[in-house]
Amino acid sequence: MDEKIQVYLNKKIGNINKNIYGHFIEHLGRCIYGGIYEEGSPLSDENGFRKDVLDAIKRIRVPVLRWPGGNFASNYHWEDGIGEKEKRPRRFDTAWSAIETNHFGTHEFIKYCQIAGAEPYICLNLGTGTLDESLAWVEYCNSNRDTHFVNMRKQNGCDEPFRVKYWGIGNEIYGKWQHGYCSAAEYGEKAREFSQFIKKIDPDIKTIAVGANNPDWDLEVLKRCGHIVDYISIHIYLNPDKDNFYDIVAASSYIEERLKLLKSVIDVAGSFLSFDKEIQIAFDEWNIWRKASVETQMEEPYNLADGIFACGVFNSMHRLCNSVTMANLAQLVNVLGAISTSKDDILLTPIYWAFYLYSNYMADTFIESVVDSENFSTDFLNLKNIPYIDASATIDEKNKILCLAVINRHKDNNIQATIDAFGGKISGNARIFELNGKTPFSFNTFEEKQNVRVIEKKPLTVDNRFSYVFPAHSTTVIQVKYE
Repeated sequence: MDEKIQVYLNKKIGNINKNIYGHFIEHLGRCIYGGIYEEGSPLSDENGFRKDVLDAIKRIRVPVLRWPGGNFASNYHWEDGIGEKEKRPRRFDTAWSAIETNHFGTHEFIKYCQIAGAEPYICLNLGTGTLDESLAWVEYCNSNRDTHFVNMRKQNGCDEPFRVKYWGIGNEIYGKWQHGYCSAAEYGEKAREFSQFIKKIDPDIKTIAVGANNPDWDLEVLKRCGHIVDYISIHIYLNPDKDNFYDIVAASSYIEERLKLLKSVIDVAGSFLSFDKEIQIAFDEWNIWRKASVETQMEEPYNLADGIFACGVFNSMHRLCNSVTMANLAQLVNVLGAISTSKDDILLTPIYWAFYLYSNYMADTFIESVVDSENFSTDFLNLKNIPYIDASATIDEKNKILCLAVINRHKDNNIQATIDAFGGKISGNARIFELNGKTPFSFNTFEEKQNVRVIEKKPLTVDNRFSYVFPAHSTTVIQVKYE
């Protein structure tokens, strides 16, 4: 195969919001307790935060972190998680049938975000909670007025407001598994009301309405609250056969189709409701989810194919950068985790390394590129005409660097591609970073942590036309100066 990639340095499509590389933590299994937070562990700091996990999070530059759920959010009462830890009530969580100690609450979450360098994103309880309870939480976090809840925050040790920018108006309210399940019309009215009064407390807040990956639901919700919310969410979990490489790596194409569909719903709603702003998409839960269950603490072993799938999701979000401006992998640690922990160690999965590659080596300005590649099809979700080579071209306009991400979805074959650059001049030595492993299904273990990782390859001298052989089952980022 000799494929072609054309890159147009002078054709800017849009800006990639760094928040698409966001993550999600929920009070579920070992995500928080035993994951990011482990009191009494020699690996934890004075706050109870696992230092090894924090270091790994900083290396992927987590921009935004969603909490406390998920399903857990729909029966979480925030006042249980403030004040002296020894006095916080232990509760039975009916979402996941577990005991919640409430030792990790609002202050711990905000502190964690501050240390990690992430924007906090709080999901409100629209299940067993009330409007008053949510407004009190927003006031506690964001206000500096002389009021009961602000003074409560100050008594708990924080004089300055937390300034939480992102607030989710509930979670998956469309599902019968969810506390507070209701119709789209009922939810849309709630989202309108909650957003209206939340923004009276802090007009700078951005609210996220619950989308259902269902055009009928999404349109009805937008009809009722689209004038006041800032985002509508979408959740997608996929379960491709763990032994079918092509099912896994093609699955990102399905995600791209669904994101495009939601964008079209937003456009339809906006066309006759005359929104004074463009509603953005928050893809705030996504991942591969196969057989992990509550009984197995929702811990999923991820392999290289899953990491390449994640790279495909990033390329898809780049192409939709003008509408998809936030995303949150579900979840950050242990539970469907990008990171796995034991009592005394940490493991970085191939999905983690996909985040590492894109968050560190791709730029923020998305430019036009055209790929000419052979295709394949799979029975999984009836996906057709999936290109073996998938590319995303970005530029760092300040430092004049082209960053080109290229996925080779072929299980067995290296693929040579000719890259042509137009609208500018590239030259010099290109840096090359590659995510790969010995086999398409390589995975990391606590005994063998380096089976899958990102490595820097030997530099390559390039000009406006050059060829590169992309190894089988890999993702490669090429960085080179342009003018």
